Amino acid sequence: MRRVVFTCMTLLLFTMCNQDKKRAEGMLAEAQAYYENGQPEAARKMLDSMKIAHPKQPEVLLEGLQLMRLVELQEQERNLAFCDSMLIVRTAEMEAMKPLFVYEKDPEYDDVGRYLDQQQVLERNLKRSYLRSGVNEHGEMYLASVYYGSGRIHHYQLKVTAPDNTYAETAVIPEDGSANFAFEDLGMTTEVVTYQSGKDNGVISFIYNHKDQGLNVELITNKKNYRFAMNEGDRKSLIKTFDFAAVLSDLDRLNKERQKAENRITYLQSKVAQ
Repeated sequence: MRRVVFTCMTLLLFTMCNQDKKRAEGMLAEAQAYYENGQPEAARKMLDSMKIAHPKQPEVLLEGLQLMRLVELQEQERNLAFCDSMLIVRTAEMEAMKPLFVYEKDPEYDDVGRYLDQQQVLERNLKRSYLRSGVNEHGEMYLASVYYGSGRIHHYQLKVTAPDNTYAETAVIPEDGSANFAFEDLGMTTEVVTYQSGKDNGVISFIYNHKDQGLNVELITNKKNYRFAMNEGDRKSLIKTFDFAAVLSDLDRLNKERQKAENRITYLQSKVAQ
């Protein structure tokens, strides 16, 4: 009697395992069909579900792993094609805008070059207080407050106010001889404070979003703040630079994504070939 029960149990267990394997193989076949029809997202979901539902089918899971690599390879090839097409578009936009800017890079001190609107090069902006904007090759935009006067005011922060009294303020930049420095020439003083790597605290976007309005600039000091109206030409320069920065940033991101996709494709091809 015990032998009969044992035999029945064995047959039942074998049948259950066989059914489990067939269901797993069915899901694998379905994932294969999705892959062959160019539906990598659906194929990936099916393979993920198969792993969860049938964890005790090593042979089927191994086949699923190989198929998953093919699915990801398909996805990465699509990503690469998308990046290539967008790079063509964005590069054309960049080339069209580039003549509006002057490229600057000191090989001795600069790892990355930067672009300035032609109207904001130093030679055209001597002896005045203003806001200067620029962007580096990676699309990272920066803003600088420039003060020109008969004596130091030691400003360390910038505030921009719109006609409706809304405003934006930068981070505080302490005097350090680099991001916040000053020099004298013929008895006159120039102070330059640069806000980069997010230190503008949204002032750049604030100016861009109020590009059709008169804006007031306030240089913050420990004593009496220095105020002036933002020059229309400087506002237009910032707008052009903002738009150019968006293109450069996209190009930088697309190139990085393209390189990432290429590296992943090389890896997956080596695994699929095994």
